Amino acid sequence: MSSDSAPGAQPARRLNLREFARGGRALDGSVALEALPRLAASLQAQPRELRELQAQWSLQGGVRRRADGGDEEWVRLRVGARLPLGCQRCLQPVLQQVDDEVTLRLVDEEPRLDAAEIESDEEAYLAREPVDVLQLVEEQLILALPLVPMHQECPQPLPGADPRLPGADAAGSPASPFAVLGALRKSK
Repeated sequence: MSSDSAPGAQPARRLNLREFARGGRALDGSVALEALPRLAASLQAQPRELRELQAQWSLQGGVRRRADGGDEEWVRLRVGARLPLGCQRCLQPVLQQVDDEVTLRLVDEEPRLDAAEIESDEEAYLAREPVDVLQLVEEQLILALPLVPMHQECPQPLPGADPRLPGADAAGSPASPFAVLGALRKSK
C-alpha cells in the first residue's frame, strides 16, 4: 500500500478510482465543513464554526479476485466528523459524532438489482470518469447523518413539559406519552 499524501493534505480534486485501486494506493486528510456546501446547508452552525470544524477521511484502494477468476477493483472510504445538528427533541444545537465506512465495488455499468446485489455489504459505484474526492467524502457524510439527531440528555427542560402531569418522575421529567395517557385513563 502506498500513501499519496501527508495527513491533512488536500487531494487532487479529480481522481481516477480504477488507477487508484489498481495501485493499492491510499489517501487521507481533513476538510473544513464549509468546503462541503451540500452538507453545510443541513447543519446548524455559524460560518465561523463551519470553517473551524473538520471532517476526517481516508480512502484505500485495492484489487481482489472474483469467483469467476477476474479481477475486481474496490475502494474503501472512511469518514468522520462532529457535526452541529438540531436536536429533534429540544430543538437546540447538538454536536453529533458521525463515523462511517463504505466499500465501493468499481463497475462500468449499473448492476441489476437482484437479491444478491441488494443484500451486498458493498456498493456498486460507476467508475467510468474521474471523481472529485471531496464530493465523494461529502456524499458519504450526508448518507451517514443520523435520521433523528438528539442529545443524550437535553440541556434544558423541554418546552411544554409540565412536571405536574400524571406520570412525571420525581425529578419532574415527564414520562412517556403512553404512561401519561395510561395514568389519565386510570384516574377516570
